[in-house]
Amino acid sequence: MDHHSGEYTEQQRADLQLVLAFNRRLSEAIDACHDVSEVEALLDPDPMRYMWVDEGAGRLPEFIRAADEALERAPVLAGHRRAGSRAVGGSGAAARPAVAVAADGRVLHTWIEWEKDVGERVFAVVAAGPEAEADADPVALTGEPADCFRPTALFDRAGRAWVCFARADDSAVSVWARRYEGGRWLPEELVSTTEHPSFNQEAVAHADGTVEVCWQGRTGGRFGIYSRRWKDGTWSDTRLVSDGSAANVWDPSAAALPGGTAYAWTEYHNGSYRIVVRRIHDDGTLSDIHPISSGSDYALHPSLAATPDGGVWCAFDVVTVHGHGGSGPTRLRATAELAEPFKPEGMRESGDAVPPELLPEIAASLRVVRVDEDGVAEAEGELAPETDIVPGGLPRLVADAQGGLTLAYRIHRRLPLMTYYWEVATQTLGPDGWSAPTTYAGSDGTMEEVALAPLPDGALVSWQADGRKERGLTWTEGFGGRECPFLLEHQGEVIWHSMHGSGTIRSAVVPGSGGPARAVRRLPVVHSALRREARTWVAAERDRYRTSVGDRDFSLYWGDLHRHSLISRCTSGDEPSLEDFYRYSWDICEYDFWAVTDHSENSSEYQWWNIQKIADLFRIDDRFIPLYGFEWTGMTGHQNVIFGSVERGAPIYSSYAEGSATPAELWSKLRGHPDFPAITIPHHPGSAMVPFDWDYYDPEAMRLVEVFQACRGNYEDDGCFRQYSDGTLPGTFVADGLRRGYRYGLIASSDHGHGASYVGAYAERLDRQSVFEALHARRVFAATTRDIVVDFRIGDTFMGGETRTSGPVELEAYVRGYGEIARIDVVRGGETVHVLAPDPQLPAGWTSASLRLEWGRGHSTTDWSGSLAIEGGKVLQTPYWSPEITEAGEQSVSWSAMTKSFGEPYGAQRGGIELTLLGPDDAVVRVKTAHGELTTTLGKVRGTAVELPVDVDGRFHLQPGVGGLTGLGGGEQRLRWTDQIDRPTWYYIRAYQTDGEMAWSSPIWVDLT
Repeated sequence: MDHHSGEYTEQQRADLQLVLAFNRRLSEAIDACHDVSEVEALLDPDPMRYMWVDEGAGRLPEFIRAADEALERAPVLAGHRRAGSRAVGGSGAAARPAVAVAADGRVLHTWIEWEKDVGERVFAVVAAGPEAEADADPVALTGEPADCFRPTALFDRAGRAWVCFARADDSAVSVWARRYEGGRWLPEELVSTTEHPSFNQEAVAHADGTVEVCWQGRTGGRFGIYSRRWKDGTWSDTRLVSDGSAANVWDPSAAALPGGTAYAWTEYHNGSYRIVVRRIHDDGTLSDIHPISSGSDYALHPSLAATPDGGVWCAFDVVTVHGHGGSGPTRLRATAELAEPFKPEGMRESGDAVPPELLPEIAASLRVVRVDEDGVAEAEGELAPETDIVPGGLPRLVADAQGGLTLAYRIHRRLPLMTYYWEVATQTLGPDGWSAPTTYAGSDGTMEEVALAPLPDGALVSWQADGRKERGLTWTEGFGGRECPFLLEHQGEVIWHSMHGSGTIRSAVVPGSGGPARAVRRLPVVHSALRREARTWVAAERDRYRTSVGDRDFSLYWGDLHRHSLISRCTSGDEPSLEDFYRYSWDICEYDFWAVTDHSENSSEYQWWNIQKIADLFRIDDRFIPLYGFEWTGMTGHQNVIFGSVERGAPIYSSYAEGSATPAELWSKLRGHPDFPAITIPHHPGSAMVPFDWDYYDPEAMRLVEVFQACRGNYEDDGCFRQYSDGTLPGTFVADGLRRGYRYGLIASSDHGHGASYVGAYAERLDRQSVFEALHARRVFAATTRDIVVDFRIGDTFMGGETRTSGPVELEAYVRGYGEIARIDVVRGGETVHVLAPDPQLPAGWTSASLRLEWGRGHSTTDWSGSLAIEGGKVLQTPYWSPEITEAGEQSVSWSAMTKSFGEPYGAQRGGIELTLLGPDDAVVRVKTAHGELTTTLGKVRGTAVELPVDVDGRFHLQPGVGGLTGLGGGEQRLRWTDQIDRPTWYYIRAYQTDGEMAWSSPIWVDLT
């Protein structure tokens, strides 16, 4: 099947061949250890530009030519090496390997093997040595297929092979162990005694012949680290290793020491993650918990090793995620921040071809320290030099008999057309410091942890590889390109390139450093504090809001129904892994429920299985409820499909597959699976990129619509407050669908990047059935951020409901924020008909004009920075301002702003700033930009739009807006209002805090009796 044939034009074939050939050259340069960072910077892998359609308007050859010139200049990385690898026998659909080496040279490999439509088993193979790995026969260690998690391998001091693993039985995940003794694998033994989920186990062998297993187990509403020892066929009592820590803890690591054990874990502490180390002595005494990292950044994924001299070493990631948990680029700025240059929080600067929302701002580094009682010490040399480890390296560390260390980790590779993958790298540490990295052929795969075991002088490294690099080099069809005939999977065709199932296990020997590791730079702790707190709500005191509707009692639960992991290929591989994303959702975002909605069009069957598997791993009724979901990404609009309380095996559909290519076809397909009830949620309506087509509607399936997302902004209506720059297509906004008579509730979500917006759901309890019932009943509201509560009803009808009346409509709303409430609007039929706002107490003859200064409709990059001054009046002084404002005084305001045009389908951006002017009608208003200016009066701009003439492509309007926000006098407000109607209509409540954070109730529809 020749993908160069079919419906391609000659130009499309030429462009495709151009990219295919370039990707080969770039890949070869990477394999030859060239520094290609300059090339990658030129080729931001925007899914809508570098593809066969070439929405770069014929500029693809220009981009490739510039990239080729940069590739010619790419220098060789000093000291970097490329090494080969070999396959481990019998691994065909494998993931999550572990490895151990015995004193006599035998090698134990273990991994998870996936069987389509069935489940997973843990396999193991024992080979005579590294050279015999390919010929050994694997053995299944688990019985019936089930959900299996991350096995670990070791040999004890008697030479017995051990494999530990976590497995789901009757929906509860527990840790089990099997050992090889007397020529056979003995029956499995239950190790963990803690509540579901118990997982992330590590195992170490002690000199006295005992084996110790530690794991992450639940204790009430959080996790702890637990441990048990096996000796002579008996398991000890379970011990809480993290006793004394009140934090939520993750990812234990352990190392055997003379006379005890060292443990490390990550704990969530004061809004960040830190690494701590603790020792337990053989007499049972516990040392203090010793933090070895500090600051606001995230220290994650610890791995411990003990050298023969008793030294304890710890490797870990340090990850800086800007804007994490904030409400996105349209968030207002406090007055004190205006002197700083405006930069969308959590996003890198946009390039020539890619909007900033697809470039989340994240950085990562590796650290390895020797841990002493009085601090830590680092070695000479650099870790992961000139390589990319975003979003994290997942390091593993071992010590050999010579006292040297080997570090293995994943590095991130980026090619055009979203062809990114992760390879394995190793470095060794001896007396002279860290070696340069060695990378390995055949190690391309997903960002999955590698496995590492010590050899007498060096280490054996193993990993999962899924062949995604070669597949990507062969099938570079791009985001929304032609069907790839070799990837016809699940109920619809997977058509985006470079998709993968599971993979195979490969390994390589890492030569040692030839001597003991030395650490020379002393530090009290590893300190990293680049990340600024973006969660404005996090310090607020809060309780669980509860209310009653009729004879039913409801609690308010917070969630998010639109999040992406690195399975989705919209950004540059900057999203977290599934496991890390659940960690962030639990701690950083404080969700009660959520759904990972990776794109169905590039989720293989194995990935869809894994998405559901991880959701079930973390499902804890009354604490944390993940729902199954995926994003259907059609050109008639994007929708998130959210399933209710269903068994495994929920269907998944592609928008590019025959029979599910339109919303109507998707809804028809879903109705064909009555055992899997689902709702669909359109998102970013109003977007010029992919607006939702309101000609499609299904009242039973489309119960909710996304009005705001942290990735972008507000899509409520044209000209809305915090409207995002790509919300430029009239007739496609949320309010436009409501005006058509459609009935759906309103939610906010997050999408890509690292922001967080929320849906508040009123449910009877926190479980899948109750949460889904609340969603289907539209008993929800949207909030740009957490802890803005909205309770809206008309008589006995709660938000999302429908009622009938023959008389006046009595509305009642309760709003509670973590900050001061600024304003509450009543929206009827798409128009704001009543406002509760502060009285500005103006002098006689003065009035106020709430303005939105908006630039847009220009198809070129435009700097529309400028200023507004008022004579005879004042600018309302507010505690927070539109993010582009740089100065704000009583007589003038200045701003710095730029919009771009990214071509079709993104289109030209719009920008707007909000402020309020006070004064008499004859107060003079002067607006200046580099492209034009206007002098008018306050009376002429109040309540109507005035155009400022400009000398470039585009339009500049002074138009009515929300304006500046000042407080109503507290964080709690009630609104009661009576309305007279003569036709059916709908109402919802819109609330604002002074910091610009917002909430929207779902509508209530009122029909006439």
